[in-house]
Amino acid sequence: MTWHQVNVAFPEPLYQQFVRLVPAGQRTRFLTELAEAGLQQLKFRKALDDTYGAWSHEDHPELKKGVEGYIRKQRRDRKTLR
Repeated sequence: MTWHQVNVAFPEPLYQQFVRLVPAGQRTRFLTELAEAGLQQLKFRKALDDTYGAWSHEDHPELKKGVEGYIRKQRRDRKTLR
C-alpha cells in the first residue's frame, strides 16, 4: 500500500489533548482509523441521500402496516412449505 503524508492543522486545545492522550508511535494509526470511520459514515449518509424516496407504499402495499407482520406471515408460510 502506498502512503501519502498529509499536513493537518489542529486548534491548540485539541492538539494538546491529542499529544497527551495518543502515544507518539500510535498517532498515524489513530488518525487513519478515525478517517476511515468518518469516511464510512459519509458514504453511508450519501447512500441514504441518494436513495431517499426510492421506496413508496404504492409499490409495496403489503408493507404499509409495517414490516413485522409481513415477516411473520412469510415465516409462517415458509414453515408450512417444509
